[in-house]
Amino acid sequence: MKKCFLLCCLVMMAATCFSQLKDTIFFNNGSNLIGKIKKIKLGVLSFDPDDANDITVQLRNLRTLAAVRKVFRVETTDQAVFLGKLFPDTAKGYVQFVHNNDTAGSYYLQNISVMYPYGIAFLQRFTGNVGLGYNYTRSSNFGRLNFDGALNYSSSKLEVSLTGSAIYTSTDSSFSRDNERLTIKNNYYFSPSWFATVFFNYQRNLELSLDRRYQEGFGIGNKFFTTQHVYTWARGGIVFNQEKSTEKITTGTLTEFFGQLEFNFFRFTKPDINLLMAQTVYYSISQNRFRSDGNSKINWEIIKNFKIGLEFYNNYDSNPPVEGSSKLDYGILFNLNYFFY
Repeated sequence: MKKCFLLCCLVMMAATCFSQLKDTIFFNNGSNLIGKIKKIKLGVLSFDPDDANDITVQLRNLRTLAAVRKVFRVETTDQAVFLGKLFPDTAKGYVQFVHNNDTAGSYYLQNISVMYPYGIAFLQRFTGNVGLGYNYTRSSNFGRLNFDGALNYSSSKLEVSLTGSAIYTSTDSSFSRDNERLTIKNNYYFSPSWFATVFFNYQRNLELSLDRRYQEGFGIGNKFFTTQHVYTWARGGIVFNQEKSTEKITTGTLTEFFGQLEFNFFRFTKPDINLLMAQTVYYSISQNRFRSDGNSKINWEIIKNFKIGLEFYNNYDSNPPVEGSSKLDYGILFNLNYFFY
């Protein structure tokens, strides 16, 4: 009890001291830097030193740190989630986590998977990206534009995302909306790894003779594998579809079961690369119909906040809306992405 009391006193004294300072990182060699901690992502800390350019530091190179400018949201590799501030610990490689002036315990730095400032203001909780790509051949007067974008909102238990993409083709005499997708997804975490999910999708794919599909779904998911460089989650449930073919034939509401798996890999040292692979499968018992939608993306940062992107997408429908039309569609897209925080 006496040791716990003394530890709490030391942490509170450190809190009072560091509240007058900016964030600080302490290296294993005894040096330190003062500035602003921007984020921790899968083993790498992004830091903005005073009077110097931004740097990235692997957590294994730090003795401890002080993240005191504001409240931070912390996710650990054992799937715990905290909101609070971090103060130096006497043990090498550890930090003290403080929430509402109460010490929550000592944590190993390298077990922090994700950490970012938790904006008290509503607008501070948004992140996103937007990307554009275009190719044109003069010999055929054929041009193709692709668009990709995302807007994300996060709080302590809620994640809301709006994502969209489109492929358009233009010639001298025509303009075609070949492929379009818009998704609104809401995940509510009722434990550190389990979440309930509700979403709405809009799809258009002329290669599969689909003029439009509206899709409403709900289910349950789990973020089941997290390390310093990887996190993977899966979800499953039921969706309801309303479809219209390119021949203007509409359906009633079609019910399907779905399962989705998403894998993310991050590397924030040079080169800064992140990889996403996602695949969703659908099955309808009444129609004996199998569908799948998937995409794989890799982004490579060339200058701050700008990344070159390469994406492969695939769509399959065992029973497309128009009999005799193609069952498989796939393609490769290049684009330039801007990420904002």
